[in-house]
Amino acid sequence: MKYIILPFLLVLLLGSVRAQSDVWTAYWNADTTLYGFKNNSGQVTIEPRFSGAGVARKFEHIMSVIEESPATGKWSTYFLTRAGKKTGFDSLYFFDNAPDCESEGFIRFKDRKLDKVGLLNRNGEVVVPAIYNYLDRVQNGLLAGLTGAQKKPDGEHYRWEGGETMLLDTTGKILIRSFAAPYGIDLYSVKRSDRLVDDPVRISYKAIDGRYYSFIDYEKEFAYWLKKLVSTLDADILKQHVFNKVSYYTKHDGWVSKDGASFIDENYTVLKETLQQLQQASCDSFITRGGLNPFIYESEEYEKYFDNCNQAKEWKYPQMSIYINHSGSGKIDYQEGLDFLRTDEGYRLINVNIKKASFQ
Repeated sequence: MKYIILPFLLVLLLGSVRAQSDVWTAYWNADTTLYGFKNNSGQVTIEPRFSGAGVARKFEHIMSVIEESPATGKWSTYFLTRAGKKTGFDSLYFFDNAPDCESEGFIRFKDRKLDKVGLLNRNGEVVVPAIYNYLDRVQNGLLAGLTGAQKKPDGEHYRWEGGETMLLDTTGKILIRSFAAPYGIDLYSVKRSDRLVDDPVRISYKAIDGRYYSFIDYEKEFAYWLKKLVSTLDADILKQHVFNKVSYYTKHDGWVSKDGASFIDENYTVLKETLQQLQQASCDSFITRGGLNPFIYESEEYEKYFDNCNQAKEWKYPQMSIYINHSGSGKIDYQEGLDFLRTDEGYRLINVNIKKASFQ
């Protein structure tokens, strides 16, 4: 029986790996007005019929769809699964005029009658009902939800005031109430314990089950890491914390990139001088958090830092920027900045804007 079972299990395992790696990639029709999908072998799995608004570059499990009927000319919006199931008609969730993108096999939907948001799984089934004013995307099987808030106009958009933010899992179970998390909390760093965690870069919350959940605050983590980097800085250390390419802007060539280690060799002196300014009490500096610009970071090595809709995964791989203001006559004359990308290996220098650097 061993010689029969093991090959059978191997076939199942290989089949599972193939299924997981068989991602469908978007392609355009001849006049780039509609898109469809091809599999890993280049075979057409869906003929071009979807609108380009909010294009999903890859189709893993479920996606938002905008489609025009050739017969009637009417537009329809819905969710499509890889199995071909259509569900959630007229229930797409939009953010910044773009439909939601799958995150970890889940996607948000909106009940327009209730003006509330819920969550679908990869099979198009409701796992979190539309009872929330707002839901964040799924991150590490967790998501934040806002309820009981009031919608207020805010220029061309609106904002939510009041209410309560809670931390949920993907079954809709409430884990933490009053989850007043700051912008930039790392849900992938969650630690559960019976006691408060004593860590300067973490924020802790008491969960409904009585335990404590702690998470890394990106800005605190980056500030702590940057201070340590500056205090021990030399060329070799900086090379350990540089991306394989560094991007920068020139008036002549626009955005260009260069090998990271070579860039450090050519610009180490000015990089060191710039970073060491941060140790001065008079230094006017601040830290911001964002995501990679898809129009600058287009090549293959950046692909993992974007989701299937080409949106920067700033919730997992934020770009942390340190800016230094240089003032004169009571006003800011110019600003210099360094951008560091948070990778699986730690923070890496990825973009530089320094006035005295050799490329300027």
